[in-house]
Amino acid sequence: MKKKIAVKFCGGCNPGYDRGAAYQEIRSATADLAELSLPADGEHYDALLIIRGCTGCPYLYEEIDADARILCVKRDDIPEVIENIRNNEMKE
Repeated sequence: MKKKIAVKFCGGCNPGYDRGAAYQEIRSATADLAELSLPADGEHYDALLIIRGCTGCPYLYEEIDADARILCVKRDDIPEVIENIRNNEMKE
């Protein structure tokens, strides 16, 4: 059974980081074991992937029901995010 992972994008205060490309890379690399989608009201998720442009915002979308929160703040984070999803180590 595929993991249900909701995806949220921050406001994009770092225009040098292509958050859409990061999402596509993560989605492609985990397509066999995770379903990434925008969050829906009343749904429960295995994880919430938050793709941010910086580390300044403390908001973690607490209103979304998810067992874990995964932060992807910069390009260097992508391999670790993919590995964590693959190994079921979905932690902040």
